[in-house]
Amino acid sequence: MVIGCLTHGALVLSVPAPSSVNRQHSEFDRILQCRWKEAADAGVCFYRLNRLQNKTIPGQYRFVAQYNPEKSKPGWRRPSQNLRKVNQAFDPLQFNFNQIHGREVVMGPGELLLDSDDEIDTFLIINLSPLEFGSCLLVPKVSQNIPQRMTLNGLELLLTTVLRSADPRLKAGFSSPGGCASINHQHYHLYYLQEQLYLETAPVEHIAGPCFALKDYPAKGFAFQLDNDPTQLARHVFTLADYMRQNEIAHNMFITRGTRFEGSSSDDDVHCEIIYDTLRVFLWAREPAFGAKKDYGGMNPALCELAGHLLMTDHEEYETMTERMVSNIFDNLTASLFQRLLPKIPQLLHDSCRDSS
Repeated sequence: MVIGCLTHGALVLSVPAPSSVNRQHSEFDRILQCRWKEAADAGVCFYRLNRLQNKTIPGQYRFVAQYNPEKSKPGWRRPSQNLRKVNQAFDPLQFNFNQIHGREVVMGPGELLLDSDDEIDTFLIINLSPLEFGSCLLVPKVSQNIPQRMTLNGLELLLTTVLRSADPRLKAGFSSPGGCASINHQHYHLYYLQEQLYLETAPVEHIAGPCFALKDYPAKGFAFQLDNDPTQLARHVFTLADYMRQNEIAHNMFITRGTRFEGSSSDDDVHCEIIYDTLRVFLWAREPAFGAKKDYGGMNPALCELAGHLLMTDHEEYETMTERMVSNIFDNLTASLFQRLLPKIPQLLHDSCRDSS
């Protein structure tokens, strides 16, 4: 198990929790953060992250609210596509990542340590409408024109990319069409979040095989953790995500460093000098949001929001949002579909485990 490893290629399986004074960075973190800052300072993004306001909403779940008025300004993001279904076909006439400028590239396949012939056009690019510091999009196999759906290859690449970071603040995720995805070209989000989230140590309960459920959390979803093998973890998560896709169920995924499920706790003092010894992967089936993207009470509930990082563009709602209001939104988005999928988990994950044996 590598702790605080500073070599670019090694997978870092354990890191000190974000509150630790011993926090370290890997070479991957250094490259990503330096190049991202250089690009942001050069004005590559639509806006700068210098007007952000952050606060923790009082309550059990410690939701992190972030007010960013820049995100809602007309013309300050790529044009949202009017997606109508989860399995939307790729449209070459719409914006896609074949059209990006070279100045948007943060890392290429060589720096992502990809040496396969079919990975020569996989890139980490800066998010022109950044969520937070270091906000990037991982775009696998750009020229293959894969629509915005999770692939096993893409998910495994995302997990290993996160594991090359030694910074516990790095987050990652995915939004499907209907899950507030804006661009119908396969991509995954990465960014650094200074604040700690409840989900990093939240309690879970076992469902079947490698699948768990969030316990006493308003966004009802499924949880997986890393057991040293990112390939196996990718296979398990993909099995459920792809079932959702095939059945036209919109979904969001969030990845964070955290404590192992068997040692998880929701106590307020849980963050004191502990080790984050796994990756936690959360997957939500949710009510779809089709058509051009619209705000839900000053925010679009997607991968960040369901994880407790609330990106808001309306200042009044930022000031007045309560835990109960957020919880009601999340429950309405996820509860019914969670209950619909729950009975299917044992067979789905049994087949996944059998196939990987």
